[in-house]
Amino acid sequence: MTAVPSRKSWPAASASLAVLLAVAWLAPVRPARGAGPAAPAPASADAARREQAKAEFNQGNTAYNLGKYGEAIAHFEKAYSLSQVPEILFNLGQCYRKRWEDEKKSELGRRALHYYQALVREAPGSRVRADADQFIGELEPALALAEARERQGQIDAARGAEALRLAQTFLRDGQTADAAATAERLLREPDNGREILAEAYVVRGRAAARLGDALGAEAQFRRALELRPAAELADATPPETASFEAARRNMKGGGLRLVQAPLGELPAGKPSALPLTVEGDSEQMVSTLELGYRRGDGGAFVTTKVPNAAALAIPAAALTAGARVDYYVRALDAHGGVLAESGTPALPFRLQVAAPAPLAGGGAAGPGATPWYKRWWVWTLVGAVALGGGGAAVYAGTRSNGDKVPVVPGETKQ
Repeated sequence: MTAVPSRKSWPAASASLAVLLAVAWLAPVRPARGAGPAAPAPASADAARREQAKAEFNQGNTAYNLGKYGEAIAHFEKAYSLSQVPEILFNLGQCYRKRWEDEKKSELGRRALHYYQALVREAPGSRVRADADQFIGELEPALALAEARERQGQIDAARGAEALRLAQTFLRDGQTADAAATAERLLREPDNGREILAEAYVVRGRAAARLGDALGAEAQFRRALELRPAAELADATPPETASFEAARRNMKGGGLRLVQAPLGELPAGKPSALPLTVEGDSEQMVSTLELGYRRGDGGAFVTTKVPNAAALAIPAAALTAGARVDYYVRALDAHGGVLAESGTPALPFRLQVAAPAPLAGGGAAGPGATPWYKRWWVWTLVGAVALGGGGAAVYAGTRSNGDKVPVVPGETKQ
């Protein structure tokens, strides 16, 4: 049996390869490992099996020499399943190593290492043992470095929900330091929503607990509980459970939230303060308040940000008479993560700006115009509503006695 030549012996071996193969396949076919004693196969069946294995091996070797490593792997695997000749494991290692060098995927290098190590286990006295040992010694540190680079590349490229899934995968696979690094990077990126941030704090807390930092784990869990008070841990280790329960005991405030008083109709041309407070921020995570506003007929939101303690206000320029204004408020952390919202860009609040009172005859208001609250039809409407009648529309469309206040049923005109 002849293996695909190693790098040291390729030129010399290739010239005599066909002769060596012909000699190698005269050896009897070995039974599969673990198959136990078996009755000898008939000579004809044994010979047919050797011929099939030899054919597969030859096709694999041809494909290898043509650089068709995937095709060569398929043939070598069939040859090994038929013959159990251990040197074919070395050939498979060679194919996967060449693919790793071409494609730069660490899983291919890991497969090559697997087959070289299998050759050493199966045939420690093989004539290609020295080459297998050499490749093992080269691959192990190279693979460790390549896999570390790949992990860091994954961490750097992942964003949002993808980064969270990556951190959770690292944690599940026991790669605690990578899980912590991924979650920490996620927490420092802008625009992540409350749910993603809460889960990232959970991963960060679990990683800290596994690394022996109980106090750090408790601090991370408190942040998670502030964003999601009903959070629970599944399949937790004892250190994780201890830190999580300590965080729940020491949590204050019942969860972070924005509380906003309702606004009525706004006066035109004047800035309007938004009566809003941040509650439940015991971990002092809120750094900035963001206000987004636009005219109610659509378009992009204009945003403004103020420090947490400062007041928010819709500017006068946005509050033109009769306009409708959409707005939302978000509480952001120091990195721009969204901790809480009152309204959203997709589902904002809507405000109405007071319209000017019309003049007699339907004209626009002007200097000296009667204020809206002194006009006769306003109080007529009030009287109609107070009496529970359905005549508001009639009163609103009827004008009598100039601007004098009309007689309301049940009252006496003076």
